[in-house]
Amino acid sequence: MISAFTLVKVSVQKNLGIFKRVKKLQTVKEATLVYGEYDIIIKTHTSNIEGLNTFIYNTLRKIPHITMTTTMIVAKPNYIQEQTLKEIDTTK
Repeated sequence: MISAFTLVKVSVQKNLGIFKRVKKLQTVKEATLVYGEYDIIIKTHTSNIEGLNTFIYNTLRKIPHITMTTTMIVAKPNYIQEQTLKEIDTTK
């Protein structure tokens, strides 16, 4: 599985409408409105990199008023989770 975070910029005054629309997409597992350079952060899970590409290029970027996206793929998600659990166990 590919997990990724996508930072989204939208046109002025369109962030809430885009946010509501994006949250309904099947690939989106979590979406959050944020302040700063970007307007929305989206967490996605896809079965492979092709699924992520399809989501970004054929779904997300085709939504009107989305002006820019930056996607970051999670590195070694299982390794990080396992290490975090080990750290929690050793602090008891």
